[in-house]
Amino acid sequence: MPNRLDPTHSSPQSHQARSAKSEIPFAPTNPLENALVEANAGRLEHRDLLKIFVDSEVYEITNDAPRCEDDPCFPLSFQDPDQGRMIAVFSDPSRTASFQEQAPHVLALSGSQVFQSLPAGHGIVLNPGSEVELTIPGYGVLNIRRDFGIRRVVE
Repeated sequence: MPNRLDPTHSSPQSHQARSAKSEIPFAPTNPLENALVEANAGRLEHRDLLKIFVDSEVYEITNDAPRCEDDPCFPLSFQDPDQGRMIAVFSDPSRTASFQEQAPHVLALSGSQVFQSLPAGHGIVLNPGSEVELTIPGYGVLNIRRDFGIRRVVE
């Protein structure tokens, strides 16, 4: 799989996350979202949630649509004061709505592809602004790669 993040670009497109927590209760629409709810309620082990995330189809959003599969893309990212550079990932295309003005193009990929293409030191925020947001800091990404046998793709 080609690396979709430009390795010569030291910092992907940076956007400040500008989404307030939703007033509408979170209604799961797929197995990953069900797992998020179950994990938040303490009914699912964290490792089991991460396995489901790695195996699920997830979505990144970008300002520019890639012209072909090998084109580098710069998914929505932001600088978190505590966690550093974070890439926004969504469990369902409908979860991207509050960011459509910033990054209108939705890209589907597997959770494992997200971990393969993530630059060193970057973390992930799954469903930023949602009541079931999941934050994985950069060191957590390294642990997930190790624990699930995911190798970073570098071109």
